[in-house]
Amino acid sequence: MTIQKKYDGILFDLDGTLLNTLGIYTHIMNELLKKNNFPTHTSKKYRKFIGNGAQNFIAQCLPQNHRKEETIMQIGKEFHLNYQNNYTTHSEVYTGILELLETLQSTGKPIALLSNKSHELTCKCAEHFFPTIKFKQIIGQSDSYKKPDPKGALAIANTLKLPLDKLVLVGDTEVDIVTAQNADIDSIAVTWGFRDEEELKIVAPKYILSETNQLKNYLL
Repeated sequence: MTIQKKYDGILFDLDGTLLNTLGIYTHIMNELLKKNNFPTHTSKKYRKFIGNGAQNFIAQCLPQNHRKEETIMQIGKEFHLNYQNNYTTHSEVYTGILELLETLQSTGKPIALLSNKSHELTCKCAEHFFPTIKFKQIIGQSDSYKKPDPKGALAIANTLKLPLDKLVLVGDTEVDIVTAQNADIDSIAVTWGFRDEEELKIVAPKYILSETNQLKNYLL
């Protein structure tokens, strides 16, 4: 597969694309589930739950007959507080990603973050795990922005002052690809995150890549 066009700006998802956070999601959530006498899950299960925002994640973790708004909100608050206190642990940057970001930065090509992790935690993770990277804009989930709503992607396009056909969104879940489609920008799906190729094919991303080296070659 060859990418025929060159992009002038790149929007990156965070969890599952740049940062492997499966460990911290598994660790924190299983502790909370045990505390509340709910059954726990394997990392493989959590891999499927991640990607569509915190509230949806919490709901899927709970037994179906306990998915009441009050329960979701309470466990969600505990999860968020625990994550704030432990966001530097049980997570790692995917191999080759920091080199890719530093190389893109050295070329002057603008890069931005668009995540469904809370905005506060998205900013904290960016600062801790990517201290040498100056993202042109960081947008995490808030009352104003939540993928697959295209508002975040369009806000970044406006900040970068680039036409939509010169932008690409790189992500690892269906939500990322649908967000790009809703914003009328191209998408690159990566398979090292929280979804496999067969799952990603269903939402028809522009491209599907399986290695960080491939992504580097295609974006430079």
